[in-house]
Amino acid sequence: MHHLPTSCLDRLTPTDFVFIQRALLDDQSHSEALCTLFKDRKSLIALVEHDKLFEAINDNAYPLSISPELYFFVLVRRTLTQAGITELHIADYVAATLASHSTGTPMTGLQPTREDLDFTYHVDFIDEMEGLSNYDRFFLQVQCGNSFMVLTGLFPGFIENRANHRGATQVDYYQEAARCAFKWAAKHPLANEFDLENVYPVLADKFDDTRKALNHLANDYLFLGN
Repeated sequence: MHHLPTSCLDRLTPTDFVFIQRALLDDQSHSEALCTLFKDRKSLIALVEHDKLFEAINDNAYPLSISPELYFFVLVRRTLTQAGITELHIADYVAATLASHSTGTPMTGLQPTREDLDFTYHVDFIDEMEGLSNYDRFFLQVQCGNSFMVLTGLFPGFIENRANHRGATQVDYYQEAARCAFKWAAKHPLANEFDLENVYPVLADKFDDTRKALNHLANDYLFLGN
């Protein structure tokens, strides 16, 4: 069965809520009132967008006992908003994509036919499309868009180094491949089924701005190097 990582806000953990509580409250006697706010969607969004939570995550020099979902949502939401991409559902989707890639499980239910399949090359996606049903093609197109969003957003130095030393393709090529993948996915009936009909068109239209925002995120907060 296929699974798409589409939201961080729906996957926050009890440990996340404890961290939020400690970050936002100077007086823990109000913790019960804060727990009540966690149950309201609008209140929860206001809490995870709070400056004090961002500072608590960004200023902590030690590994945080929070989920990748909370970590990436806070950073992605702030970074995309600063880049003029203010749609909450876009930040939630992008953050979920980064979180899933960070744990090595970008998507489930996909079974590549070659064990050594290297999805850093667009040709691998194209080759894998052959013989797939329209249903399976949707998920592979989404994986293409997601993978290249992560690659061009967080690891542009990797692409540049490989292009300089091996004559491989440049960032612009991957960017266009991702944009086309999201455009194709947006027109598929499964986009509606997964409630993503308002996500993929925006990612296709604003991919360049999204990529540059993720470049800033990687440089300013993640320090991934090349």
